[in-house]
Amino acid sequence: MIPLAICIIVLTYFFFPHQEQTPVNEGVTIVDLFYSTNPQFTNEVTAFLTSKDITTNTYKDTNITVDFYRQLPKYGSSLIVLRIHAGVLEHDPTKPTFLFTEEPYNTYEYLFEQLSEQIQSGKVDPDDSAEEPVFTIGPEFVKISMEGSFSDSIVVLSSCLGLYTEQLARVFIERGAKAFISWDEKVGLTHTDEAIMVLLRSLIEEGMTISEAVEKAMNDVGPDTAYNSILHYYPQEAGNIKLVNLR
Repeated sequence: MIPLAICIIVLTYFFFPHQEQTPVNEGVTIVDLFYSTNPQFTNEVTAFLTSKDITTNTYKDTNITVDFYRQLPKYGSSLIVLRIHAGVLEHDPTKPTFLFTEEPYNTYEYLFEQLSEQIQSGKVDPDDSAEEPVFTIGPEFVKISMEGSFSDSIVVLSSCLGLYTEQLARVFIERGAKAFISWDEKVGLTHTDEAIMVLLRSLIEEGMTISEAVEKAMNDVGPDTAYNSILHYYPQEAGNIKLVNLR
């Protein structure tokens, strides 16, 4: 299971203009924080996409840093699958969702981002005193510090709590994504892997709309039995979108 993150609250917000860039969308980007210990999902997805002659770029483990997320919109993928840890910022009454990196946390890097609450310190297991915290990025980072535009990408966050609230999904849409798909509560890794595989096959192989593909994943796999988490999509009007011209 993927526990909630423990995050450090810092100071107030600062804003600066971000660079806009419109990529040409191609293929699929897979971001996998679990690959070194559990590669099966990404290997299966990659084999499936290769069989469909779809370009696939995979980023694993220590590749996933703050600056990796900063550049993510520029990769120009039609579909982005984030198989990562996520947690909510418990201290904040609005409970925003933060995405984990594999980059060890410290107090002296990314000072602007830390002071403006775009970045927090996160731990996968809050009760493990031996665990070293890592940097996590939140909705304000997507809004302020990501560079470029997702240019109508579909973003699939295969993780806990991506749609616990709509804050993270909303800023991905504002950054140019056309749909955001994730779970509304905690979810086990095996469960989300199975559901997202059904989702991807439904979108790519069967040509379903997002609403149809999400419904099929829920019908075939069901809610997570431990947390009763359900796969959703945002915004509501994205339900009629199909994944077309994927190459």
